[in-house]
Amino acid sequence: MMVTGAMLVVAAAALLRSLVLAHGPTALGIALLVIGLGGAMGLLALLKNLSLPQLRTIEIAVFAMAATYLAVQCFHSLRAILALDDSGLLLSGWNWSLMLFLLLTVTYGITIPNTAMRAAFVVLPLSATPLAMAGILWARHPELGGALARIDDSGWWINGMVVLFLGAVLAVFAAYVVDRFFHTAFEARLSTMYDLEEKIGHGGMGEVWRARHQTLARPAAVKLIREEMIDTDDKASAGRMLQRFKREAKATAALRSPHTVEIYDFGVARDGTFFYAMEYLDGLDLESMVTRFGPLPGERAVYLLRQACDSLADAHRNLLTHRDVKPANIYACQLGVSYDYVKLLDFGLVSSTAAEDVPLQLTAEDTTSGTPAYMAPEMAVGKDEVDGRADLYALGCVGYWLLTGKQVFEGDTPVAVLVEHVKTAPVPPSQRTEEIDVPSDLERVILKCLEKDPADRYQSAEELSAALAACELPECWDSARAKEWWDLHLPRAA
Repeated sequence: MMVTGAMLVVAAAALLRSLVLAHGPTALGIALLVIGLGGAMGLLALLKNLSLPQLRTIEIAVFAMAATYLAVQCFHSLRAILALDDSGLLLSGWNWSLMLFLLLTVTYGITIPNTAMRAAFVVLPLSATPLAMAGILWARHPELGGALARIDDSGWWINGMVVLFLGAVLAVFAAYVVDRFFHTAFEARLSTMYDLEEKIGHGGMGEVWRARHQTLARPAAVKLIREEMIDTDDKASAGRMLQRFKREAKATAALRSPHTVEIYDFGVARDGTFFYAMEYLDGLDLESMVTRFGPLPGERAVYLLRQACDSLADAHRNLLTHRDVKPANIYACQLGVSYDYVKLLDFGLVSSTAAEDVPLQLTAEDTTSGTPAYMAPEMAVGKDEVDGRADLYALGCVGYWLLTGKQVFEGDTPVAVLVEHVKTAPVPPSQRTEEIDVPSDLERVILKCLEKDPADRYQSAEELSAALAACELPECWDSARAKEWWDLHLPRAA
């Protein structure tokens, strides 16, 4: 709507300029052409659900067209006034030209949502256009110097530069105010249910804020992706990002396992911002846990892995494959009176094998999706048919990490790691660590998860969970031992 309003203002200014200073069918025809093109682009922006890059293209086209039209019209008008040898009329024509460009510049700053930096890149060339026009006119018509010398106000050119500079500053400031208004309005809209307290994460998929529900006073994590974060010329990449974000929210909300992160709310703001609110977790992911505190004893690894199996079993029962199981996506937290309570996160790469579902390509052609260090061989070679057994392979890699603090395969490049997953047998975890004793039963379970052929692995998350439960372990890990560990190492969370 704002883009359309800006186009109408610019078109009206062009028509007024034409009627006042340029009579005749040619000039009027050009003015009507400008108005027609601007109006058509305005209707296109209003009626079509255009992407941000497409709106930016229309924005630049309309204002560049308007600036060019005004510059040409002012140039010819001033040249015609020169023939009259009237310095007063010449000064009036110059001031009128400045007023038109000032109107165009301020209109841009007020009506087009922008960052201040981007607005500056547009309004500075707009403001400089009259000066460039005057320079060209002076160079082509040396007699202009004599006409200007007869003008009583010798500071006309200084006044013009000041006016243009102030107009540019005003436009940039207006763009900043509008930009802050949109951000504040978005946060205020979310605050009808959630108070955004602190940004706790920022990445390729957007921002994550710690928030609190106003009525229920429960903490939440709000994940959002604003449209300007995908302001890219690669429309396919932007589309995949939005599809991944929406699919992550919908897939996670459809699951009922207590070990899958819970989704509270999901929506799309009027400004194109996608967001969803999920439960806020006190704790740390398994990658951070091992990095900070070292490998885990076998009984604790089993305790954590079985909870992750519960989440995956629920997903696989709903014909969903996670495709990105890794330590960073498995969160161990304190939940109520439970400790080491596992939550599986980030279903952004989830795929469905339901017969009625239309396949959704969320990755670029000829590329793989997921994390190389935890990617099953069938995913590494790009097979189309990937099912829940790929998640069990990845969970085996997670178990390997928990027991050793090392990835199953390491390489100088992601491609080298993928090649190892496809062709190399893993070294048993007991041979990769000297910090703990890896129970032989648990080692056999981990190695079976890491079989190259999916048919040789466990065929379901329930089967893997049962195998983990059957392992003979030197000790038992339970919530009481977990509480002791949390009280010692993470007392704030506990």
